[in-house]
Amino acid sequence: MDTVEGGAPRAKALASLGRDRKRTLKTSELIARDLASYIVDQELPEGTALPPEREMIESFGIGRNTLREALRILETRGVLTIRSGPGGGPVVRRPRPADLGEALTLILQFESATFREVMEARAWLEPIVTRSAAAAISKSAIAALREVNAAIMEAPEDIDAFSRHNRRFHSIIAENCGNVVLQVFAETLIAVGDGRSVGISYPVPQVTAIAGSHAQIIAALEAHDADAAETAMRAHLGEATTYWRRRFGDLTSRPVRWTS
Repeated sequence: MDTVEGGAPRAKALASLGRDRKRTLKTSELIARDLASYIVDQELPEGTALPPEREMIESFGIGRNTLREALRILETRGVLTIRSGPGGGPVVRRPRPADLGEALTLILQFESATFREVMEARAWLEPIVTRSAAAAISKSAIAALREVNAAIMEAPEDIDAFSRHNRRFHSIIAENCGNVVLQVFAETLIAVGDGRSVGISYPVPQVTAIAGSHAQIIAALEAHDADAAETAMRAHLGEATTYWRRRFGDLTSRPVRWTS
């Protein structure tokens, strides 16, 4: 693999991708799909620079504007980062669940979905994800969960830190559920269903109670007890929903908003 200025790897020539595709979509959309497939099939690591613009134009047999539109499509999908300046250009990026979270939030906004509905979806999905994680969660993941929960207890009055650590706690479980589809959807709902986005806050006693619920979930996961893990997560989310409805009923009824 070649390198560009700064030592970043550069992908090999693209051969003639895209020339034999049936053009049922815009050419730029077809090229974007071919490029995405190329990145995945070649297992290009994040940070890999794609070939120079001139080379891609010749390989695809297209114009500069069409190529640039294709690259912009991939950039909006989180597949590429466009670097400027000497040695710049399109660089491979690995899409993340947070990228889907932004797209989903925008869709939910247009559908007038409420934060309460997002939390109901979390309450249905996350217990199943936690049950799945109980089967084979690693000791290192358990240690990470304990570390995150300890960080919550170290500063229960720091709501920003709590929000960050709480999301990380739930994401670690999703990452260890053994099913990438469940993981992506769970992490997406976790991102969309962050109560801070609609103004929900937590007093110290509530944060302490949440950390206690986390401890029960950790214990069930460490014991690889799927039934107990599912039950603990279901109870945890149920308690959270009850708290939100009692203290912030009006806020939970607000439509989801794309604010990123």
